[in-house]
Amino acid sequence: MRENDQSRHIASLAVLTAIILLAFVARLTHIDAESLWVDEGFSYWAIRHDDMLRVIINDVHPPLYFFGLRAWAEVAGITELALRYFSLLPGLLSVAVIYHVAREIQRLRGVSTRGDVVPVLAALLLALADMEIYMAQTVRMYSWHVLWVLVSAYGLLRWMRTGERAALAGWVAANIALLYTQYLGLAFMAAQALPVMIHLRGGRRLTGIAALSIAALTFVPWGLAVVAGQTANVGTGFNVPSTLASLWAWRVEWFTAQWALMIGLAVLGVVVLRYDARGRVTGGRVPVAGSAFLLGWLMIPVIGAYIANFFTPILMDYRLTQITPAVALLIALGLGNLRGSGRVFLVAVIVLYGVVAYDTPRPRPPWRDVGLSAAEFAREGDLALAHVTPSGDWQMIYYFERWMPDGVTWRSLRQWQLEEADSYADGLPALLAEQTAVWFMHWSSDTSGFDALAQTGHTPTARRAHDWLGNDLTVYRFDQLPDDALTAFASGLVLRDAAIIADELRLDLWWQTAHALSADYTISALLLDADGRLVAQKDSAPFVGQRPTSTFTAGEVVYDPRRLRPVDGVTTLAAGVYTVAVKTYTFTPDGLLDVPTEDGDEFFIVGQITLDDDVSFTDG
Repeated sequence: MRENDQSRHIASLAVLTAIILLAFVARLTHIDAESLWVDEGFSYWAIRHDDMLRVIINDVHPPLYFFGLRAWAEVAGITELALRYFSLLPGLLSVAVIYHVAREIQRLRGVSTRGDVVPVLAALLLALADMEIYMAQTVRMYSWHVLWVLVSAYGLLRWMRTGERAALAGWVAANIALLYTQYLGLAFMAAQALPVMIHLRGGRRLTGIAALSIAALTFVPWGLAVVAGQTANVGTGFNVPSTLASLWAWRVEWFTAQWALMIGLAVLGVVVLRYDARGRVTGGRVPVAGSAFLLGWLMIPVIGAYIANFFTPILMDYRLTQITPAVALLIALGLGNLRGSGRVFLVAVIVLYGVVAYDTPRPRPPWRDVGLSAAEFAREGDLALAHVTPSGDWQMIYYFERWMPDGVTWRSLRQWQLEEADSYADGLPALLAEQTAVWFMHWSSDTSGFDALAQTGHTPTARRAHDWLGNDLTVYRFDQLPDDALTAFASGLVLRDAAIIADELRLDLWWQTAHALSADYTISALLLDADGRLVAQKDSAPFVGQRPTSTFTAGEVVYDPRRLRPVDGVTTLAAGVYTVAVKTYTFTPDGLLDVPTEDGDEFFIVGQITLDDDVSFTDG
């Protein structure tokens, strides 16, 4: 018999290992496919500050996750993959822990654990839960929150069964970690009071109450600090209203599009069915302590957030992730009540659906692309500004810091307004007055940034927009330009300014026209060697082909950066002095027509580049 039990245990561990690997694949797949969103940006913003604790106090979240994330980032780095991996790891541990929680739940319900069917199913359901997969791919504390919920549940249930001091200490420690990770952990602690009051008696009940009280009291200092110091709440405006319709809309998030089946199984999980020798149902019972705990685990956080939402914006699906394990456990218990081929069929359907379907996609704005579009042509000495309200522009600061070249200064206007409001009105124009080129990511009803740029004589010269659900996320470029133009062409195109960036073999041009042009003119940037031979060039419409000259409006200035590429037959530029020039031409029915400068020159010489070493294009 012992050999059978050991074999069964080994088989269960093998299955659990396979489930954890499945969870790993599900959570790792596409983990860095999308940009950081606003809340993830705040996580990064917080850990980059020397005074991180002050930043967190001014938000509404406890500090434990942020201290852990900062330590992790010191080792793993700050790429999207590295930051999100810190959330993936607890997601895997949760799959392992729920297996043991399910075993304890079965013992509390008076059901044999020899088969391990329910623990394995609970682990499988949590591994495939859309909400858990999403949170494991997010730079936030919610997957850690779920882990501490499960560790706390295991500590409580094991202590109730065995009375072990280690289990009691682990339960208290997990509750403290829970509260200092996400404040809605208080709701789960309230749910824990149900089995303590129902199942325990006498001194052990008092011990359980004391354990819950000790954990809650440790949260008081932080709670007072948050209430006293809070100045911002990123959740404001993003909660759903406290209505039954809001809750009903969430059924797919926790029960999938097969919600009727899954809710039915969860309801079945509240009871324990009895079977006779022929496999027929002969009755059932409701194990009060176990069922009350699971129902409290599911309902108390939802009801608490529903009521609190009338006073502060808190009712958001991702803030209720602690109920995900309860849902998985109830469904697993419901499946455990079934027998034979029916259960096998339903499990197969649920697993297949969980693997191939993702019912709750949450598209994130393409902030990465926005940041890259600004960084592509930014250079040392430029200024990058971000202003996104009402949510926040921390995610843009993340991408500015990651992608902008060395020597670029960046700043969040929203944070400036929040943290140093007294200096903003005068400080922003003073900052802009020192800058020639400014990249400005703006998505806000607040136009103070544009007003300050106009005040300091900056001219809009480019914009790059990225669509997100019908909205344009736009980066603007502003420049201070000289009063006098460099040259003008016979077409009416005026070259207002030019800059040579030698280390990139790049030429930046600024074009203007006094009147709208009916024709499209091609701009040709040329690199000539000492003998006047063409060795590199870039021909296109202005601004990487996105602004044909026929789209110019009268008086508009258009920024036009160009990276020169070698002409056919040239693979290396020898060290020496090269001339940089620009010309224009257009296509007519009779062929290509050069358009000279107003002085009659074929091209305008912008300046020279001196290469101290050979440049090989094959080496980039």
